[in-house]
Amino acid sequence: MMRNEIIQESLSWVDTPYHHHARIKGVGVDCAMLVACVANKVGLMSDAEMHLIPNYPVQWHMHNREEKLIELLEIFGCKQKPKNETKPGDIICFQFGRVTSHLGIMINDTQFIHARYDIKKVVINTMNEEWENRWTFTYNFPGVIDG
Repeated sequence: MMRNEIIQESLSWVDTPYHHHARIKGVGVDCAMLVACVANKVGLMSDAEMHLIPNYPVQWHMHNREEKLIELLEIFGCKQKPKNETKPGDIICFQFGRVTSHLGIMINDTQFIHARYDIKKVVINTMNEEWENRWTFTYNFPGVIDG
């Protein structure tokens, strides 16, 4: 099952240090590149597509209103879905600053995995009120269809 592959690959990144725009398991990754690397490893994004991801400043979300992260998800074939239909293996988006600027991957009904800037590594978090309040959108990985 594709969702299980996404979850298992996501879990293999736990404790990878946070490093902006990096994409090496065990060495460094940020939240967006974690999602891209998982997609690449399970065959949902090609190496060529990985190289199309533009560089982005660390604090871009604090000074802009353009939803660049959402645009990138959609360019790479991710499909938005209602938050109340979120399933393990889906991409969840959070707002910090002016726009959606953080990504995670649901791993079960109450937990998600993401690269945290403040903790400086990839961690598993429980979806609590603070995260719920920042949660803006849910997306399917490209090629993963609910059915």
